[in-house]
Amino acid sequence: MEFPNLGVKCPVEDCKRLNFEPFSCKHCHILFCIKHFDVVSHNCKNFHKTKLSSYLCSDESCTQTSAIEMLCVKCKKHSCLQHRYHGCLEYTNEERTTKLKKWQIPKKQFAEAKAIVDQEISNNLKKSKNTAMANKVRLMRIKGSAVGPKTVPMNERCYFLVYASIKACNKNVGPSKGIYVNMNWIVEKAINSMAEMLKIPNSSDIENAAKLHLFHHSTGTLISNAMDIPLTKLFENSELVDGQSVILEYSNDTSVNTTLYK
Repeated sequence: MEFPNLGVKCPVEDCKRLNFEPFSCKHCHILFCIKHFDVVSHNCKNFHKTKLSSYLCSDESCTQTSAIEMLCVKCKKHSCLQHRYHGCLEYTNEERTTKLKKWQIPKKQFAEAKAIVDQEISNNLKKSKNTAMANKVRLMRIKGSAVGPKTVPMNERCYFLVYASIKACNKNVGPSKGIYVNMNWIVEKAINSMAEMLKIPNSSDIENAAKLHLFHHSTGTLISNAMDIPLTKLFENSELVDGQSVILEYSNDTSVNTTLYK
């Protein structure tokens, strides 16, 4: 008994094999046997008509094609490797001017800030030079009339214009006097020597009594709260300058009113 509707015969002339599970060609979609379903075995016409995608360069003088599309980010046209830099991304004169102005803004701001900083540095240097020169002149003047222990070697002397305490000022001495001390002394010993030269009472040994301290004449601030620190240390830290003006006053505060010492 025959079953004519069962299975599919392979269309290849030399085959005609009956297939109950035929295979379809993905190009022509015809059913073949397992032996002839590939494109070469049945010489598939649709496969030969299929062409690989190719992209022609957008440059009119170019005939180069590529299997990969390379689009310009600006004009969205395909270009070959040779013509990928086709001037599309170049700035117009107007765009270039706008960009240049934009780039010049931070440059101008930097130049202005630099000019301010340079001027400040210049002013500080000028002020520092003037201060240094003033200190030298003042030191020379103080040395000419300064008093102090004669036992202090010349090469160990440091000089100060000392303003005496307004609370115990000696009228025979005056409001200020040039005094030298030994730079190797501690602050307490230097204060004791200054008080002796100015002939003012020194209550450093009396408990709960107001103590003499040294203050900067220019700012009124306390030079050092530590009485056992060497003067050389204060010079090294630029807390003292040879020839500067100081105030010797009874006070437990950190500053004094400089307008009272003229």
